[in-house]
Amino acid sequence: MNRLEKENAQLHREVEDLNDQIERLHTDMQKLKDNHERELNRTNEQHQQEVRSQKRLLDKAYKWFPSFKRFLNMERGCLDCGFSEVQTDKLLHGQTVNYSGWLHSNEYRRNALADNVTAQVIRDEKRNLFLHVNETPIAQWFKEQFGIGQEQRRGFRV
Repeated sequence: MNRLEKENAQLHREVEDLNDQIERLHTDMQKLKDNHERELNRTNEQHQQEVRSQKRLLDKAYKWFPSFKRFLNMERGCLDCGFSEVQTDKLLHGQTVNYSGWLHSNEYRRNALADNVTAQVIRDEKRNLFLHVNETPIAQWFKEQFGIGQEQRRGFRV
């Protein structure tokens, strides 16, 4: 009976020790969670500050270089059509690009096969940028490829 009482007392101490360990683990977990939350909030605030800083910088660039936004929009348009970054860079520098492959029209949500065509970004007298394929504004070129009405358009206007 003595032996059983000793074992029972030992088991009670072990249970108490385990309960203490569990309490410490819960406390440690809460501290880690609180630290993580503080760090996450700090990181989010730093990120927001950086975003605001970049936005101010971009706004200045738009103000100082009015055509900068036009170039960014034309870049997006060229990439959306299917031109690679290298081809798009050449197009934005006024160079002619020979292209074979599929070109995508966001307006018609379709692709058109462009077999050995030439593409070029052209500036008008107001410094607007237009993408041309085979010396035809791309919007008109897509219409011709898709067999859509003959209404004249000047291409992507930016």
